[in-house]
Amino acid sequence: MKKTLPKRNLKREEIDRLARQNPEAFVTAEHQRYFADLEALARSLMAEPGPQGLVMLSGPSSSGKTTSAGYLSRLLREYGMEAHVVSLDDFYRGREQAPRLEDGSYDYEALEALNLDQLQTCLRELIDCGRTRIPRFDFVTGRPAPEREELVLGAGSLVIFEGIHAINPLFEEHLPQERMAKIFVNTITPVYDGQRKLLARRSLRLVRRILRDERFRDCSAANTLLMWPQVIRGENRYIFPYVDTVDYVIDTTHACEPCLFAPEIIPALTVAEATLPEGSAARETASQLKAAMEPFVTLPLSLLPQQSMLREFVGD
Repeated sequence: MKKTLPKRNLKREEIDRLARQNPEAFVTAEHQRYFADLEALARSLMAEPGPQGLVMLSGPSSSGKTTSAGYLSRLLREYGMEAHVVSLDDFYRGREQAPRLEDGSYDYEALEALNLDQLQTCLRELIDCGRTRIPRFDFVTGRPAPEREELVLGAGSLVIFEGIHAINPLFEEHLPQERMAKIFVNTITPVYDGQRKLLARRSLRLVRRILRDERFRDCSAANTLLMWPQVIRGENRYIFPYVDTVDYVIDTTHACEPCLFAPEIIPALTVAEATLPEGSAARETASQLKAAMEPFVTLPLSLLPQQSMLREFVGD
């Protein structure tokens, strides 16, 4: 099922032209492109009906993996297949239960921050018996909830396990390969200004994360920028070494997102520049990101379809 994505060549000049020419059609076309990839993936997963199977779906921070997993599950059900989503976050051991970093802080991105024995038991039971009991993590208390939810599968069902560690080879060691598919979700396509890379793939995700953190997590742009190096460290250690092992890749880059997000992100970055220490790496990142976003033609968020994956970061 391995898929090689067609290479896209995103240029700021072309993005601006499309934004000026017919902004609504531009935004809609990008939304439809992403959904077409998900539909192709759903049909591929249905092509070989059989016993219960597992879909391990991973992606770095703000890649859109949570929304993609939900939409994929919905599409599979629309096509007549029973499908469920399980978040690996529900397998966290709890606060102060993760390995420590060099500075003494806890590494909640580490694989060992999960209850691996419990997770592997659930995977094995789903394959062997078609049923298991899924834990729930209480993020308010910072520890596993006392109750667990029973998950019972019918024949030919799929369970999508979503999380940063989902494609780690540890989970393949004792599971039949023919019953498992591995999916990687990310912003695959950078944006160029002439021959110069204006927005790297990681920069697109940083814009998304800043917007999401401010709106939904009461976290300022400055704080997100300060945390970003640790996020990158976790991705480089726990996700990207295993990308070549996946069966399917979903590119969540929307060519229209710099136009939609520029009016939202530039004020936040301006505040971050003013509050972060002069000469700090976080302040330099804020300045560079602001300069990269400023040239784009701006579009209102009202053009964004309610079903767009980008709503994960800016809301309704």
